[in-house]
Amino acid sequence: MDKIQKSVGRGCINILGDVKLIQQMLNNAICSLQLDESGNLNQNTIAGIDYFQKFYLGIKPDGRISPSGPTFTALELKYQNSNCKVFSIALPASSNGVKLTNSDFDKAAKKLGCEEACIRAVTDVESKGGGFFSSGKPKILFEAHIFSKKTFHAFDKRYPDISSSKWNKALYLGGEAEYSRLEKAMAINRQAALESTSWGLFQIMGFNYSASGFSSIEDYTQAMFESEGKQLLAFVNFISKVGLTKYLKSKDWKSFARAYNGPKYQENKYDTKLEIAYKKYDNKKIAVLK
Repeated sequence: MDKIQKSVGRGCINILGDVKLIQQMLNNAICSLQLDESGNLNQNTIAGIDYFQKFYLGIKPDGRISPSGPTFTALELKYQNSNCKVFSIALPASSNGVKLTNSDFDKAAKKLGCEEACIRAVTDVESKGGGFFSSGKPKILFEAHIFSKKTFHAFDKRYPDISSSKWNKALYLGGEAEYSRLEKAMAINRQAALESTSWGLFQIMGFNYSASGFSSIEDYTQAMFESEGKQLLAFVNFISKVGLTKYLKSKDWKSFARAYNGPKYQENKYDTKLEIAYKKYDNKKIAVLK
């Protein structure tokens, strides 16, 4: 096996033959990458180094490979075994789209220490008709700009439909067709793909799985498939973790909308919608619902 003479990558000497060898080794290790093996260092090659260090070595990427360092050693081992890492695109079985129950709302309100009417109001405004498609799969939206960021922009050139350095509304397929984009991304990197997707009633991004009360993105995804109750629980955990509970307790809809929906919340009148929805659910009306 050939060796590199000098370090390759970000801020290195980058001898043509060394860079070419690294490009060949990275392509061998990461099937979806397909770098140009010209020997000319470019941003795609550095992105490939970062990606390999993060997802294959589990170390903090520095975009550099030294002749005797761990990254080159790992690439050598991968080169001797040319089988690329295969990611599963299997997802949990579709449920019957189990809907929210009165008990779910009651538990959520008690956990946050706020009025149940507040929970119902946010659910009305944010859920957009429910957490599941008619097929029983949870509603999702795959975000190409997040996937690109999480994979160090390594796949932007080859897969511009699912990996984009900038947010691009035109990339959305919408509805259940988003699953085709998700699965394509999962075949490249399962973890990054799941974390780059928003899920269920409240469209919480997968990368927020820990703040939503889950130990892994796989556990989070499983819960999103199980029921709207699990989706609501994730939302309750999330807003509690990021400090939004106080706005629900005080019914400060503007502050809640600004924090949850972003600084442009007024364009969609989220605060007004939340206040109107809250007024639908006084104690007497909730009692009737139960």
